Amino acid sequence: MGTKEQDAQERILRATIICIERDGLDATGIREIAREAQVNSAAISYYFRSKEKLIAQALEATLDQAFGHVLMDFDKLVAEGLSIREAFETLLEDIAGNLGRYPRIAHAHFHDALVHQRYDGAAIHRLNAFLEELSRKLAPATTHLTEDKRRIALVQLWSSVSLMSMAPRTFDQFILLDFHTLETRRTWVKQSLRLLFPA
Repeated sequence: MGTKEQDAQERILRATIICIERDGLDATGIREIAREAQVNSAAISYYFRSKEKLIAQALEATLDQAFGHVLMDFDKLVAEGLSIREAFETLLEDIAGNLGRYPRIAHAHFHDALVHQRYDGAAIHRLNAFLEELSRKLAPATTHLTEDKRRIALVQLWSSVSLMSMAPRTFDQFILLDFHTLETRRTWVKQSLRLLFPA
């Protein structure tokens, strides 16, 4: 494949991600993607065959950012001298920030699970593999917990951070929290960490 074709494909993939985040998965169509990528609709069919295949490929690319890079960053922080707890706290703050910046991408990843109760998608598999690896990395610093209790604590942490990041106004009638601010996210993360690291 030539450079021109690669460039067009990459532009279309980037445009798809932009459209999903800006408009939401349901409102993202071939015309909107083509307009954003500055190509004609036929180019999308030529390179990706269907809207479904294009969206799946675009979301797969964002999964690498969401999960793969996070674990590498964690390892890097530990190698630089942070404790496992400090590295995990930094990781959680970053995850909360990224989910908050790109909530519609996160919604798109879990669309099938949330809307259709289907749990066999790529995002579900990647999330569970990510938590599995994370649990192993946290094991040396959480010896006071059994493996099952560490896994439960991780699911509790992930659930609370992801809900607040993707739907930050859920609890407005109960308590006003601006989850877009670093201070609120840090407070949330610090309190949530007690599930794994009691004071």
